[in-house]
Amino acid sequence: MDANSLIKKYQSMDSTVRGNWMNLWQECADWCYQTNDNINRIRVAGQEKPPQRMIDTCIEANYSFASGFFSHMFPPNTVWAKFRHPSPMMMANKNVANYFEEVSRIAHKVIIESNFAQEEFQSLLSLGCFGTNCLMMEEDDRNVVRFRNYIVDDIRIAENHLHEVDTVAREYTLTGRQVLQKFGEEAVKEARLDKIFKEMEMGKDNKYKFIQYIAPREDFKYGSLKATEKPFASYHVSKESKEIIKESGFDYNPFKVSRFMVGNEEIYGRSPMSMVLGTARRTNVVYRSLMIASEQQANPQWLIPDDDSVSGMSNRAGSFIKWRATNPNGKPERLAPNGNPALAKDMYDMHEMQIKKAFFNHLFRPLDQYRNMTATEVNERMTTDLMTLTPFVARYIEEHVTPVMNHLFYILQKRKMLPPVPQELSQSAEYEVDYVGRLSLATKSFETMGAVNTMRVFGELAQMNPQALQSLENVDYDKLFQEIWFANSSSMNALKDPAEVEEDREAKAEAAERQQMMQAMPAMADAAQKVSGAVDPNSILAQEGISGGE
Repeated sequence: MDANSLIKKYQSMDSTVRGNWMNLWQECADWCYQTNDNINRIRVAGQEKPPQRMIDTCIEANYSFASGFFSHMFPPNTVWAKFRHPSPMMMANKNVANYFEEVSRIAHKVIIESNFAQEEFQSLLSLGCFGTNCLMMEEDDRNVVRFRNYIVDDIRIAENHLHEVDTVAREYTLTGRQVLQKFGEEAVKEARLDKIFKEMEMGKDNKYKFIQYIAPREDFKYGSLKATEKPFASYHVSKESKEIIKESGFDYNPFKVSRFMVGNEEIYGRSPMSMVLGTARRTNVVYRSLMIASEQQANPQWLIPDDDSVSGMSNRAGSFIKWRATNPNGKPERLAPNGNPALAKDMYDMHEMQIKKAFFNHLFRPLDQYRNMTATEVNERMTTDLMTLTPFVARYIEEHVTPVMNHLFYILQKRKMLPPVPQELSQSAEYEVDYVGRLSLATKSFETMGAVNTMRVFGELAQMNPQALQSLENVDYDKLFQEIWFANSSSMNALKDPAEVEEDREAKAEAAERQQMMQAMPAMADAAQKVSGAVDPNSILAQEGISGGE
C-alpha cells in the first residue's frame, strides 16, 4: 500500500466527521469536558477559555459517571479481572486453578504499576462526553505496558462487516527533533525529509504532520516475527513528502475503541451528554432566570423621576442619595421585586436531576437514596439498579476491557513473565477473562439466580403437591454448587478436590455409623442378657467393655 492511497483513505474517513459530528462533539465538550473543548476551534496553548455556559452540572455529572464507573468496574487494589479456564471442571483441578490464580495476580500487578488508572479515567470521561473513546496500549521497557487516551477528535475509525472497529487512523504533529527521535535519521532521509537536518542546524524546530493508519493485514503470516507480516499493519505517512516513513505491525490492534451507544447506520457512538443537550440548554436558561430573580430580591431596582431631581444613586451600603426635597414626587423608592426565586430553584433542581440521571449518577451514589434500609436491602437494591447498565457494560467489556486483557496476556507471555503451563492444560490450552467488579457481578446475577429461582418455585409447588419435590432429584447439587461458585467469580482454589470431598463424606458416614452402633449397644446388651444371661466374651459388646452379668 503506497502513501497516496493511505492519505486518501484517511481523508475519506475524516470527511465523515466534518460537519455534524464535529459540531456535536464541540457542543458536548462545551457543556461537560472543558479541558478538551477545542474540537473545531483554534486555540493557543495556555489561552484563557471564554465561558460557554453558566452551569457546571454537566461537568459534575460526567466526572461522577467516570469515577463511579471506574470504581465499580476497576476497584483499586483489587484483582478485578481473573483469567480462568472456561470449564468449571477444569478449574476444579488444583494445578489449573493455581496457574490461573498466579496469572491473574501477575497481570493485576502490571496493571497497577502502569498508568492504566489515569488514562482509563480520562477515557471514561471521553466516553461520557463524546460517546466514543480510544485507549492506546503498547509495550514499555520500564513498566511492561503503557497506555494513552485519545479523544475522538484525534482519531478516525472504520468497521468491518461484523460492525467491529478494526481500523483506526489518526493525524498527529511532531517537531523536527521529535521526528528524528521517533523514526531515526535513515528513515527520515528515505522519506525525503532532509530539510529537517538543515532546519536543526539553523536552530529551527518546525512542526510536521503525519498520519498513522492501522488496519488488518490480509496477507499476514501467522506466528511470523517480522513486523511487516503481523496481523495488524501500521503505517506512518508524512503528509509533506507523501512518503511512508515507517511500516510495522502488531499481533493485536493497540487501539481499543469503545462506543457507549451506536445509532442506525452510524459508526461513532452517542454519549449521555449528547442525549441531554436539550435539557442542558434549558437548565442554562433556568439558571439565568434564577440568578436574575435572586438578584432582584437581594437588590431591588430603583424608581426615580425623569427630571434629574435625584443624584448620587448608589447601591453601596452607607451611601448618600440626594433628591430635590421641594418635589415630593421626586423621592426615589425601591420597586417591589416580582421574581420567584423559589420556583426557579425548583425548576433548576428538576433539570439538574434529569441530567445526573442520564449520566447514571444515582447508581453510583446509593447512600443518597437508600436510606433507612438494612445492609442486605441496600445491596439487593443496588444490584437491581445496576442491571440498568447491563447493555452498556456488556458492550464496554466486549469492545474495550477484554481486548486490553487479551493483549496484556499476550505481552506477559511474550516476555516470559507467566508461570509454566500445567500438564492438565496441554490438551485444552484456552482461557477466558472473568470480571469481579461490582458492575460485572451485577450483570452476571441472572446466571446464578436461574437455578435458585427454579428450585424455589418447585419448593412452593411442593406445598400444594408433595410430588413436586421428586423433580428436584434431577439436580446434582455438587455440580450446581460448583457452577454457582464459578459464576460468582469465587476463587476455585478455595474448593476441595472432588476425591477429597468424597473421602471426607465416607469418613463422616463411617463415624456416624459407628456412633449409631455405640448408642445402640446398651439396648443390644440388655436384650442379649435377657435372652442368654451373659455376653459372649468374643463379641463386639465384650470388646467395648459392656457386660451382661453382674
